[in-house]
Amino acid sequence: MPGFNTLPAVGGGGGQANMTFVASVHMETYNRSWAQGGTPGYYAMYSTNQENGYVYFVGATTTGGPLNRLINVQHSFTRIDVIAPVNDMLSLYKGKVKSTTEFANPFAAFSSFPSVITSSGNFVLPNNALPLVNVLVVGPGGGAGGSHHGGGGGGGGGIVKLTAFQAVGTTAVTVAGGGHGSHHGHEGGNTYFGNVYAIGGGGGGSHSSGWSGRNGANGGGSGAHHQNSGGSGITQTASTGLGASGTPVYYGGMRGGNGTWGSNGANEYRGGGGGGASGNTANIDSVGNNNGGHGAHGHDSDITGSHNSYSGGGYGSSHNSQGGRQANYSQSYGFGGNAGRWNHSTGNGNEHGGNGTQGAVIVRYYIP
Repeated sequence: MPGFNTLPAVGGGGGQANMTFVASVHMETYNRSWAQGGTPGYYAMYSTNQENGYVYFVGATTTGGPLNRLINVQHSFTRIDVIAPVNDMLSLYKGKVKSTTEFANPFAAFSSFPSVITSSGNFVLPNNALPLVNVLVVGPGGGAGGSHHGGGGGGGGGIVKLTAFQAVGTTAVTVAGGGHGSHHGHEGGNTYFGNVYAIGGGGGGSHSSGWSGRNGANGGGSGAHHQNSGGSGITQTASTGLGASGTPVYYGGMRGGNGTWGSNGANEYRGGGGGGASGNTANIDSVGNNNGGHGAHGHDSDITGSHNSYSGGGYGSSHNSQGGRQANYSQSYGFGGNAGRWNHSTGNGNEHGGNGTQGAVIVRYYIP
């Protein structure tokens, strides 16, 4: 079949402005294959009955999309496969578009407002707002470990950043609580904004429970003594939470710090810090002070209108002294728990690590 560059309009042309009508097909069954070829371009297959369905442009590769939507087909094709209700009529158009340049800082002239969502429910876009929002989806922090030989800090939750994300009406939100801290910490859950989600941080390890740091969005720190491996960070992808809309960016995938065996004495038993959304945790070296490992840095964002840090790692504790410290803590959402602190000399302290802090969803919407 000839391509659309040589195919004249059928039925006298017409249709929408800059949309050339090609032809219509009747859905005798719900699954039809149309032997029609075409060149790359913008296409739309419209349902006469305004029904839902799906169209595939099949060539060396295949591009699919829903009915009644403009689809950018970036390859030539030799046939069109359609799934739609029986007895509908579908009409194919090819669009002609002009080249454009990027509109820099498109939201700068509009009033904008942050919505900080800290419990599960719905985000309702105001009727007078633009249908595009910026979003920060923050996973909860992992719980920390605790032990008289030194526990590991919890890993910070993952963060998914969306820019100019299409949102209309009501979007479901699920905000997960932080992972539980104990002798060994537990991972945080997932925070959702619609179908986009950010996973929780890994739990911190412990000597007494025999745990290394657990894996998560950012790995938990190791316990000291016999278990000295920090948890690995997990990187989310388009098929695991990010999706493809809103130019998604992921902050996370960082590891937790390793602990020490204490080869130079009891005060060398030190647990590692948790990984943070913007950094790995440094491993504890074989000599140094009595503190546990520091938590790694979180992600800095000004989406609320002021700079805050999200999803930092929790600190580890040591055999003989207090824990380390978190690298930054100006905002509590998504932070890993701090390890249980124990003073071997006095017998004072808590061998249970702290809980990770909850996740959150921050939405900035724009009103012209």
